[in-house]
Amino acid sequence: MHTMKTTIIISVYKNVKALKLVLDSVLNQSYKVDEIIISEDGNSNVMKELISRLNITNLIHLTQEDLGWRKNIALNNSIRIASSSYLIFIDGDVVLHKRFIEGHIKCSQENFVCVGKRVELGQLFSKKILDGILTVDKVANGFIRNIISLHKDKVHHYEDGIYSTLLNKLTASRKIRHIIGCNFSCFKKDLEKINGFNEDFKNPAEGEDVDITWRLRGLGVEMKSCRYIANVYHLWHKKGFGEADGKINRNIMHLNQEKKQYICLNGLNKIEGKQT
Repeated sequence: MHTMKTTIIISVYKNVKALKLVLDSVLNQSYKVDEIIISEDGNSNVMKELISRLNITNLIHLTQEDLGWRKNIALNNSIRIASSSYLIFIDGDVVLHKRFIEGHIKCSQENFVCVGKRVELGQLFSKKILDGILTVDKVANGFIRNIISLHKDKVHHYEDGIYSTLLNKLTASRKIRHIIGCNFSCFKKDLEKINGFNEDFKNPAEGEDVDITWRLRGLGVEMKSCRYIANVYHLWHKKGFGEADGKINRNIMHLNQEKKQYICLNGLNKIEGKQT
């Protein structure tokens, strides 16, 4: 397994209760990260108080003024200050299988992005985890055994909650359409090649995952599956965006695709008038 320095970047917005569980799952990993960055798209005092109480020595909490959805700006801020060569990205509403970090590190390779999936838990299982009745370890270890209960609770993408190195190997050659924003990792220098996330996106959907996929591929960085060995369990919540948001983002993306604008102009660095 690689021994390079690793940073996990957690994108959050207001959901303090879930963040505590997410951080617990990060600290409970078989492979420990060197640095944890909370990338908050806002500036919640409640979240600030929670993080100060936890007293995690290798944690950095980044905030910004809450002016609506500006996740890509927050992510770029996190990339800039990350001290590690390897970055792992998750969202603040997913709890991690205890071998999640280990899976990403084993998968890691220069000029590749390791792409995982997510299982979307239903309301009942999510509430039990949030209320401390169930731990993520119990959910993960009993995932196959509880198949009927999980389906009754309207689980989505059930198969992506199963941990299996064999399934990972059997599905490794499948074509990956795009990155899942709540579960991927890569070398920092590969994201720097495309100038990070495009801050022209002002709505959720596409901008933090689909957009960077085609831009990375355009500069020779390919996708690699860590499905089944880097599992995340998404806690249920109401969907935060609609089709209109997706359409606005797709229009921005398609215009850049027509120009083959792999290096975004409004990213980690601000580039005026440069075309690629």
